[in-house]
Amino acid sequence: MSTKTVSLSEEAYERLKEWKKNENESFSQMIVRVLPKKRDVSKILEEYEASEEGLSDEAAEQLKKDIE
Repeated sequence: MSTKTVSLSEEAYERLKEWKKNENESFSQMIVRVLPKKRDVSKILEEYEASEEGLSDEAAEQLKKDIE
């Protein structure tokens, strides 16, 4: 796995650190856990149209987050 180095202000570092579940969780693991993959609206609509069940409550909430 390749890595990238980023610079953070002390405030940004402290905020990220608060999101970690525990000391064993890496910042990479925390970021992947917390931040959803960016999806465009057309992809979301394709998934909805392909679904026979329609839009679940969970999918609706995710759609709201993606649009924001």
